[in-house]
Amino acid sequence: MFCVLHAQSLAFKQRHHTLRRLASLHRILYSNSNTPPPRSITNATYWPEDSVENLEGYTPGGYHPTYIHDEFSNGRYKKENQYVAIKIVIADSTERSWESKILQHLQAGHASHPGRKYISSFLMDFSFNGPNGHHMCLVSEVASCSPHFMFPLHIAKAIAAQVIMGLNYLHSRGIVHGDLHSRNILLQPVDFNTLNSSDIYNRFSEPFKVPISRVDKNYPNQPHAPTHAIIPMNMIVPGDQLIKCNIKITDFGSSFFFGKEPPELHTPTILLPPEAIFQDPISPAADKWTLGCTIYDILSERPLFEPWSDDPDDVIGEMVSTLGKLPERWWQSWGKRSSDFHIPLKTAGTWSPGFRTLDQRLW
Repeated sequence: MFCVLHAQSLAFKQRHHTLRRLASLHRILYSNSNTPPPRSITNATYWPEDSVENLEGYTPGGYHPTYIHDEFSNGRYKKENQYVAIKIVIADSTERSWESKILQHLQAGHASHPGRKYISSFLMDFSFNGPNGHHMCLVSEVASCSPHFMFPLHIAKAIAAQVIMGLNYLHSRGIVHGDLHSRNILLQPVDFNTLNSSDIYNRFSEPFKVPISRVDKNYPNQPHAPTHAIIPMNMIVPGDQLIKCNIKITDFGSSFFFGKEPPELHTPTILLPPEAIFQDPISPAADKWTLGCTIYDILSERPLFEPWSDDPDDVIGEMVSTLGKLPERWWQSWGKRSSDFHIPLKTAGTWSPGFRTLDQRLW
């Protein structure tokens, strides 16, 4: 069985706030798109809470209600004194998920490839039945926070280089990641296996519980939802205190093999490649797009694209503002272009105040 020390979300992902960005922009950029979209209060089952998973996911076919100290798989890692990360796949996705096969395929690759060590190590999978359905569980090594802060230049360059090598390994194995961005790139932590539970809580603070309340107040949360959610543990290390770092690329829930029909992409809208917005086939080129956005994010103090909202038309406008006119097939199929968007002409001597070219964004 596995002992869950800190149930950060049903996918057990680290979710940390970015101090160098406005909170509203951060929510647009890195909203948890793997969860169901929030509903209005009139249609909601639970009162929404900030900084935790989307509580509407606690429903038959959705999340498994999990508590700290829940145990799985007969105490295996508790006996081996090894901490692990567990991703509990939502019940409705368990049967069609490729993630376990993809992780096993990556694990079987050549150890000599320089990028393999930057892919999260897959340990095993298992499944169980819960009140919301049948769930697959994916077990991997522990990782820490995402690289959301400004780093010394040599550290930022090292992180960017490691991401490039890791993606190269994925593509060498015939895998498209499908959701590459800084929230799915984690720094390797201190050696957790030398710490007991008390040591971890002393270093990173005790878990903070948020009660889960139904809107109608007529029914108990259980068995479909827990009584409380847990705000993610703060495991952030100041960037200027890092001497060296190693990253792990994680979350292969949107990944697929070359030539196969991809699953639904869960990439935040602001980072979606244009072919996804225009519903063209998704290929390895999509990873290269998100790689470029991610490298910019790691090396700079702000994201490459900064739309007013996550509306696809706003995002397309930012793409054009930054990189110029879209390829003709997309330019002509952009339905709102004629009424909402006019590309500025540099030959006119002035740029529209709303436009910032790539050169301007780099400086």
